[in-house]
Amino acid sequence: MLGDNDLEKIVALLLWTAQDFQSNIHIDAIHHAALEVILKHSDAATGGALGSLHTVSVAKLSELIDIMMLHKDGSPKDANATLNFMRRTAKIREELRATASDNATERVELHKDDVSLCYQRFGRILLTHDLLPHQKRDNRYCLQNKFEGDTSLTTFQRSFTDNMLRKFLGEKRVAFLIWQHGIPSVAEHPVVYRRRVDSKVLDMGMLQSSLDECLQWYICLANDIVVHQNQEGFDAQLSASSLDEQDRQRQQTRREALQKARDALRLGAALAKQRDDRKRSYDDMDDAEQKILEDYETGRAKKAKQSFATPRTKPFRCKLQIND
Repeated sequence: MLGDNDLEKIVALLLWTAQDFQSNIHIDAIHHAALEVILKHSDAATGGALGSLHTVSVAKLSELIDIMMLHKDGSPKDANATLNFMRRTAKIREELRATASDNATERVELHKDDVSLCYQRFGRILLTHDLLPHQKRDNRYCLQNKFEGDTSLTTFQRSFTDNMLRKFLGEKRVAFLIWQHGIPSVAEHPVVYRRRVDSKVLDMGMLQSSLDECLQWYICLANDIVVHQNQEGFDAQLSASSLDEQDRQRQQTRREALQKARDALRLGAALAKQRDDRKRSYDDMDDAEQKILEDYETGRAKKAKQSFATPRTKPFRCKLQIND
């Protein structure tokens, strides 16, 4: 079961995303609608709230909401700034679909390559418009336009982009979900709603439907973030980017061992080719070379290289399931 604190955070998240409704609907009515949506997703069998949200995912969603809505000192963030950043993120998806001659009003899932392109384009926008004065004087933030339409980012610039996404959205994977499936309709710009209804007054039915979609959007996000982080190799990749001194030393030792294993594998392949081309016989090789050749042909050299390599993880993809 979710604790009261977690429920309050989720309700606060729904109220925050529905702030554009407040010009037409009283905040108390919106609060009531948010609670109704929470009750709709309660687990009837156990009485637990949000039965579709896995236990481990509760902590992840709670952490995400804290980062989105609170500064490190616990003071509230500017909700408008966060919402505007969310919409800026979504705009990249709209622009990409527009260039692809898609019907931008339809909800379609973008391929992982298109999501990656959205990330690169948005990173370059942040580096162009969102740098602080001291960052503008740092050459590491300068974009390298090697050719027309260049969307490349350096490792340092990707780290900056990730930090910005985490600062405003709580998790960079929130942006990935936006680029993959689109922003929750409740968080879209008000002009979108005016196109969808004849009246300027947004009725309660539309509000509850939008809140329900938003809640399901975040439930799917939290569940799939946990699944993504539990895959083999994720902890190793996280450690590789850690700023902790001990982790950095361990990674340096691992990289040195990996380079040594790569060199042995290449040398083994060269020795095998020399032998097969009859340029050198096995007996012409010294003990060390014979050992390297044997390790190469028995597969020990390849296994040694794999043991020091950081496992490649699957890119984050969210299976968004919005039920009417």
